[in-house]
Amino acid sequence: MPSAVGKRVPEQFEPIKSFTKEPLNKSLRASAGSFSDCRRQIPLDVAMLRLRALLAAAIGFGFMTGAPVSQAQASVSASSAAAPLLVNKTHKLPDDYESTVSLITVKNCFGKKFQIERETYEHFLELREDLLKSGIQIELESAYRSVARQRQLIGELRAKEGEEYVKNFAAAPGYSEHHTGLAIDATIVVNGSSVADYYGTQETLYQKMHRKLADHGFILRYPPGKSGVTGYDYESWHIRYVGKETAQKIFLQGLTLEEYLAGGEETSAMKSKYGSAEYWTRRNPGGDTIMDESGLENLQETFRKKCAALVNLADYPDAFSREELRKKIASAKSAFWYFEPEEVYENGVLLPRARYWQVVDNCAFNALPERQAVRFALTTTRANLRYLPASVGWYEDSYDTHYDLLQGTAVNPAEPLAVLAESRDKRFCFVETRNFSGWLDKDAMVFTNREKWMEYAAPKNFLVITDDSKKIQVDDNLSLTFQMGSRLPLRRPAPQADGTWLVSVPVDANGTFREETVRIPADDTVHKGWLPYSENNLVRQAFRFLGDLYGWGGLEEGVDCALFTADVYRSVGINFPADAEEQMLAMPVSLDLEKMSEKDKFAAVTKLRPGDLLFTDGHVMMYLGRDDKGEPHIIQAGSSRWFPGEGEEGGPLKYYTRRVTVDDLRWFKGSEKTCLELIINAGCVRADKKAED
Repeated sequence: MPSAVGKRVPEQFEPIKSFTKEPLNKSLRASAGSFSDCRRQIPLDVAMLRLRALLAAAIGFGFMTGAPVSQAQASVSASSAAAPLLVNKTHKLPDDYESTVSLITVKNCFGKKFQIERETYEHFLELREDLLKSGIQIELESAYRSVARQRQLIGELRAKEGEEYVKNFAAAPGYSEHHTGLAIDATIVVNGSSVADYYGTQETLYQKMHRKLADHGFILRYPPGKSGVTGYDYESWHIRYVGKETAQKIFLQGLTLEEYLAGGEETSAMKSKYGSAEYWTRRNPGGDTIMDESGLENLQETFRKKCAALVNLADYPDAFSREELRKKIASAKSAFWYFEPEEVYENGVLLPRARYWQVVDNCAFNALPERQAVRFALTTTRANLRYLPASVGWYEDSYDTHYDLLQGTAVNPAEPLAVLAESRDKRFCFVETRNFSGWLDKDAMVFTNREKWMEYAAPKNFLVITDDSKKIQVDDNLSLTFQMGSRLPLRRPAPQADGTWLVSVPVDANGTFREETVRIPADDTVHKGWLPYSENNLVRQAFRFLGDLYGWGGLEEGVDCALFTADVYRSVGINFPADAEEQMLAMPVSLDLEKMSEKDKFAAVTKLRPGDLLFTDGHVMMYLGRDDKGEPHIIQAGSSRWFPGEGEEGGPLKYYTRRVTVDDLRWFKGSEKTCLELIINAGCVRADKKAED
């Protein structure tokens, strides 16, 4: 663990790099070409390591785990159900542990030698290869260190810095994770050089690395906001191998290793602030009451009356006047109001004003006919609806790759489109969907007649995707991704004898509409018709997304806050707007909380029903209920949060979580204010279950 700004010192005292205010200004695109030389210097082949690990396990070596202080379990293999070994400031390494560790000697790309437990290194290489696909190169910076070496380092530091310094910042011999061989300090290499992490307000390369750790059996050992649990401040570089199954549990529930072990393997009973759908549905015994069909229709009509973005496609008009179309196109463009052209980056450089007006002119705003007939089309892939007709992203920062300011939302395959206009370059169409308007690339759609279009816009029998995301193989060359709430027309009203549903999927056959019949297994990832609408079903559906990637406007096959809530409600037959502000305005019962005290906000929130929505400025969250301590909790697709005191010189740290999480309302949404303090509105979805004033 390298040294940090101010008084922070890593527990192994090897200050190879330091934190800096300066962000990483070089883009991943620029750095991707520099990795090959370093990669050739890694000495051990992954396949050989796997073979060696299997042989070692057969004779009693390899990965060692055990109970926190038990020497007897020190030889349990990684694939067993034993709890991972805990070593921290209060849990000492078992005295004979080092003699049981199977170490290998390796080099990083700079030629520096390390010892590391062999299975840990195998999975580190897999992590490394995975990150390289995203243009991120990680290397070893520190790994195994013996108790004897730690004792020597303690003596050196005591002589140099004094006893008080050692007491506050040094891991005593026998109390360092690095003794196990399972802990790694990773460094990120850009253009052939190791780069520091930094305390800024943008997502860092290290934070991007963190989201890949669990896939390969690693955890971020000292996450932000957990120093009171782990005993160490946030260390973005220190990762620990615990095995894939355990790593996924820890990651999905936002736990530390200490919290995971305190709850055992079953952490769903709210040992931490994270839980499961079962925990919340048990706390809501009346939550399985189902709304009938007439109630659903009345509720949907209430949404439509309050939100112009929601349209009934079954009653869609055949044509629009020029002025009506101009209003629709201008409304989409108005979403891109908050940045001047000179404050936007395209391809890493500031956007020239001429380029901005070129894209605006591509709307062909003044070329619209006096009256435009509506054309009808269907999406043939998951596609992006844009505020302006341009496919290249515009970003607030030169090194941003996630938050494309032109991105409106994402639409699933087989989505009905009302096509209202074409861009000047004929590459985009301005379309209206059931809940959003914007510019869509023509390559992502196929035109058809209204009769066929209506089979998708208002099917009599249909299959709903109820999983968070589902890939469907159409043919040998085409695989489509559908997110929750997508629906496909059924070819037959009942499953086939082989246990599959037959559905229709639109495809583009060289510019001509064609329909493919696809078989989908009749499992719990799909449902004939909408799921029954109940509070507990909403909770169950929301938890299918737990841990999923946050994707701004649906980019990166993820969900943002509004897409998350819209997809959950779509699965039970309610069409939501795809924008958080629009959702707030569309709620059947709206409670203005903005000017309330924190105490009054808390009281108002506790009267909500599961499935109701809470809003801060530009953000929406779904309410789950109160835990056994009375704390209200929400589930959300969140981009980031703040940690006071975790940043440079004790200032706030902005950390990009970028996933779906369960939280109480005490986390910091701003650098100085909690989520509870920043709530401005509560939306009660079911008027018959509205919160009391």
